[in-house]
Amino acid sequence: MKKKLLGFAFATLFMVNTNTASADTEISTIYHIYLDGQYLGVIDNQEVIEKASDEIIKENKDKYQGLPLAVEDLVVVPEQTFRPTSNNEKVYNKLKQELQVVVASTAVAVDGETIAHFKSKEDAEKALQLYKQKYVSEEALAQIESQKNSEEPLPAIQKGESRILDVSLSKEVSLLEEKILPNEVLTVEEGVTLFEKGTLKDEKYVVQENDVLVEIASKFDMKLKDLLALNPEIDEETVIYPGDELNVKAYQPFFKVMVQEEVLKEESIPFETKVVEDDSLPKGETRIKQEGKKGTKLHHYIVYKENGNQIKLETKSEEVLTEPTPKIVIKGTKIIPSRGTGSLAWPTVGGYISSTMGMRWGRLHKGIDIARPSSLTIKAADNGKVVFAGYDGGYGNKVVINHNNGMKTVYAHLRSISVSVGQTVQKGQKIGIMGSTGNSTGVHLHFEVYENGRLKNPLDYY
Repeated sequence: MKKKLLGFAFATLFMVNTNTASADTEISTIYHIYLDGQYLGVIDNQEVIEKASDEIIKENKDKYQGLPLAVEDLVVVPEQTFRPTSNNEKVYNKLKQELQVVVASTAVAVDGETIAHFKSKEDAEKALQLYKQKYVSEEALAQIESQKNSEEPLPAIQKGESRILDVSLSKEVSLLEEKILPNEVLTVEEGVTLFEKGTLKDEKYVVQENDVLVEIASKFDMKLKDLLALNPEIDEETVIYPGDELNVKAYQPFFKVMVQEEVLKEESIPFETKVVEDDSLPKGETRIKQEGKKGTKLHHYIVYKENGNQIKLETKSEEVLTEPTPKIVIKGTKIIPSRGTGSLAWPTVGGYISSTMGMRWGRLHKGIDIARPSSLTIKAADNGKVVFAGYDGGYGNKVVINHNNGMKTVYAHLRSISVSVGQTVQKGQKIGIMGSTGNSTGVHLHFEVYENGRLKNPLDYY
């Protein structure tokens, strides 16, 4: 309910009856009273209106404490007549019965349309300020106001700094003076909540995978019946599919807080990865020749935000401080044959034979033990394919290579394994690290050779 400020509207009506002027020579003024277009009657003294108004305000003072109370506007039409007739008491009673108490409020209007009422201009401005502070700090707002009142230009921004340049509202917001019913007056907190929530607007919703009608309604704080009412072509049993469009009502803010922020900060420049092919490295293997390193740049930009969400970024300048260093990866292209040459290479880097093949401790020792090498690297004795790589009881960590020429070699007690089953390996390629896993009396390599399924003495091949 909107009302204009309290005041009496006067329409002058001067009536003179020439036939009776001789009988009544004195002219009196009476007042015809109207409320919202309804005729209440005639009075001969405006104090009747003032008395009724004062009493109505007094009766509501305790109920609406702290509010600037007034009463509705009346239309008062004066008439000058020689024969006055009035009914002050009747009009007084009607005023007491029908005249409502109102509040002279400050209204917040968006593009000319009122959305909220406050008891004072100060409350309205505070609500708008607190709404802005949802997205900008109080200090930043104060700084902007200070800058607007200053003729001094902003100092140059320094590295690592960011500052708010401007805060505005997306629509024209104005303050108006209006009379309304007291229960329509909002507190500052209620006003901020209203600004945040906004008003319901018609929208289109695109159905997503696994959407159901009830959940869609709930997503927009609607009841299912309301969703169906907006979409008369469907009912509760209708099957909806991804891509379908539904009419919904969603809350949209009355206006948004628009922020411009200036930033000057050091940012990293990602490095690129370069791959260099090498035909001396087995295919499938890679090694890093050079580690990559990020570069740095000084980025000066303006970011535009709408209710806290970035909508645009405008770069003012960029300065490279350090160039990034590319990562260089060597990619092997050499094809390694999976068939062995038949000539076995020594499987360790030096070392001596600490135990030969033969009977030992009452049972057959199936291979030779090699200990004390100059390096703990274990190498493939010939080209082939790994058919086992894992833990095997007394052998500990074990690798078995099939050389695809009738020969197999076994490497046992490894501390760690560097290959996997199915991998093709080259003669002399690292397959693991010497250790003492399984049944072992110390760090060494247990090495076995098989030819056509028959155990052979490894020393026969050296």
